[in-house]
Amino acid sequence: MIKHVLFLASILTFAACNKTDELPENPKEHNEQEMITTIQLIGGVMDNSNDTLHHFTATWSDPDGAGGNLPTIDTLVLDTGVFYWVNVVLLNTTKNPIDTISNEVYEERNVHQFFYTLSENLENKVKLNILDFDNNTPPLPVGLSITLNTKTNTTYSLPILGSLRVQLSHYDGVPKTNAPSNETDLDVVFPVKLRDR
Repeated sequence: MIKHVLFLASILTFAACNKTDELPENPKEHNEQEMITTIQLIGGVMDNSNDTLHHFTATWSDPDGAGGNLPTIDTLVLDTGVFYWVNVVLLNTTKNPIDTISNEVYEERNVHQFFYTLSENLENKVKLNILDFDNNTPPLPVGLSITLNTKTNTTYSLPILGSLRVQLSHYDGVPKTNAPSNETDLDVVFPVKLRDR
C-alpha cells in the first residue's frame, strides 16, 4: 500500500480556481475560474504484479475552449475482472509551461468535490469508489483518486458501451456537502467500453 501511495504521488500534481491573498470588495469577483482544456483519467491495476496490460490514459481535450471546435474524447476501455486505480489530472494547455490545474483542486480540497456517474447499464458491472478525502470535520470526498472495480459474479453479454460523467463542484461561500453545488468547474462525459479481459 505504501508503494502504491508513493507511486500515485509521483505521477500526480493536483487543482481549479484562482485565489489571491486579498479578497476583493465583491466576493463574487474573487474566484475567477481557471481554464481547463484537458482532463486525463490515468489508471492501472491496483496490485504488485507490474501488470502494464491494464494501464490506460483516457483524455478529454478542448484546447480552444467553449464555443470553438468540438472536444476530442477518448473512450475509457475497461476489462472485466480487474481492480483499477484511477487518478484525475486537469490541465490548461494554453499556458507555457502547461498549467496543472489539479494542483489547486488538491490545495483547495475543502471546497471542491468530484461527482462520478456511470450510465445505468454499467451500474451493476463497475463499482466506483473515491479514495481521497479533505480536511473538513467529518472528512468529505474529493475525488482526485478513485477505483474502478470490474470484478463481479454477474453474468452479462460483452462488450457493453456506456458512459462515465465527471463533474467538479466548487463550494464558493457555501458549506461543502455530499451533494453537488450550484457552481460547476467542469462537466464532461467519457464514453466507456467494458470488454472481456
